[in-house]
Amino acid sequence: MHRRASTLAMVAILVVGACGTGEATSPPAATGPVASSGGASQPAGTPVVTAQPLSRDPDTLVVAVDAFNADFDPASAYLLSEALIWRGIYESLVRLKGDSASEVEPLLADSWNHNADASSWTFHLHPGVTFTDGTPLDAAAVKANYVRTIGLALGTNLILGSFITDPSNDIVVVDPQTITFNLNAPTPHFDVIMAAQYGTGLVSPKAFTTNSTGPKDQGHDWLQSNAVGTGPYMLDKLSPGDEVDLVQNPSYWRGWSGSHFKKIIIRSIPEAATRRQLLESGDVDIAYAGTAEDTAAVQAEGFTVGDFKNLDMTYIILGEYGPLASPEARQAMNYLFPYDDFLNTVMKGTLQRANGVFPDLLATHDPNVFQYTTDIEKAKALLNTAGVVPGTTLTYEYYTGFGQEAGTVLQAQLEQVGLHLTLKEVEFSQMNADLTTDRPVDKRANMYYWGWWPDYNAPSDYSWILFNSQAAPNVCPCYNSGYYHNATVDKIINDGFTQTNDATLAAEYRQAQDILVRTDPAWIPVGQQLDETYFRTDIQGQVFNPLYILTWDYYALSRG
Repeated sequence: MHRRASTLAMVAILVVGACGTGEATSPPAATGPVASSGGASQPAGTPVVTAQPLSRDPDTLVVAVDAFNADFDPASAYLLSEALIWRGIYESLVRLKGDSASEVEPLLADSWNHNADASSWTFHLHPGVTFTDGTPLDAAAVKANYVRTIGLALGTNLILGSFITDPSNDIVVVDPQTITFNLNAPTPHFDVIMAAQYGTGLVSPKAFTTNSTGPKDQGHDWLQSNAVGTGPYMLDKLSPGDEVDLVQNPSYWRGWSGSHFKKIIIRSIPEAATRRQLLESGDVDIAYAGTAEDTAAVQAEGFTVGDFKNLDMTYIILGEYGPLASPEARQAMNYLFPYDDFLNTVMKGTLQRANGVFPDLLATHDPNVFQYTTDIEKAKALLNTAGVVPGTTLTYEYYTGFGQEAGTVLQAQLEQVGLHLTLKEVEFSQMNADLTTDRPVDKRANMYYWGWWPDYNAPSDYSWILFNSQAAPNVCPCYNSGYYHNATVDKIINDGFTQTNDATLAAEYRQAQDILVRTDPAWIPVGQQLDETYFRTDIQGQVFNPLYILTWDYYALSRG
């Protein structure tokens, strides 16, 4: 899903398995800043200019995003627009290290280890940590959080809950500083799953217990507009749809030595042009990217622009029904799309060429996967084989601000083979409903423009909700919106959840990728997203992570 704008419609998915190092580790205690330091990258040759002078408090970081949503409950919050706020408030036991999608480092746990088959994992907590309401962070608090998150089943429960059958019994308090997770199957890379940005944040048990209205709530309503975490910042002001202010947590366990912002202001600025203007005037320090033209202009003006590749894929879903029911018809669509011209001229390099349907950084990605070239004559031959006759009209759906350009380009390409493409623009909420709601074939679009990234770096976590036949809208409100069905792909995805041999997993997923791309394509893979956040040149400390997408480690940032 395009998490920038929408909540993930969750379903009862069996998820077992992940990717990463998986070895027992005992890193040093996290007594200082855990995050790596560094800055956002800047293309060689970009002119560097002095940051605009500030006419405001230099100890306040001002961030402009397109929108944010007020849900501070880790049991339900599944939006990018929520994570960009509470990443400064909540912490988990571990987190991904620097710019890696598979290496894990300590946060609230100093060390961790597992048994011989990796079916039981034990974490040793950092001593002396408290929530901002004074409640100690101990093993009982950790257990209470994850029993609550899994039990409430409000969305993020499956990230950890898929590995834990009975959280009340399978999560064990060994002693006040030690907690064990007994899993329902060997999971060699459970530490990577524990580093997921969603579903792992810890809230004060006192807060969700005191403010509970009953077992079905457990403080959920209260946490829509309140937050009590262990993180470096606290919620100070919330103006829904307008502004959120965070201030330093004076008792933060890692301390405040060195340079840190005293206050974080996050503003909702829907208009891309206004965000750029505020950045240029010095009123904003960090801004979400606008159009490709905005990005090129901001780079030319000397601002720092992130160009880090993440695990976010942008693609066109091809419906396995109607005119595109056959593999040959969907192959033809892939041969029609003008990949390089679109990325270089229309998108101005703000997307990189996709290598198949898996992002390059996803575990088991096959660098040698088949890649289409634009070939009109080959597309004509395939359409003839598929029985798609000239004059046929297809439909393409996108939501406002995301996908019109690709549709217009594809429309022109289809005309070259005698086909017509009707473009349909809808609001995001309608698009999300259309993607996840079952309807007769004649009520579905033939193509949808969409984007997705996984919760953690594992191919089955990424693939199930996109390609498994059980994730089609006629089975669940999921995002296999083209009703794709391939029995071999289904088996590989399902087996991948419990596959503990990395070499076997990679071999099986090479076969799956070949099917999904070459022989029985599900998509047109348009491009891989870059994190193109705009920064003032005096903002230091940003390290882009391919799974903590479009969010920032506020504690690591400072003004140079």
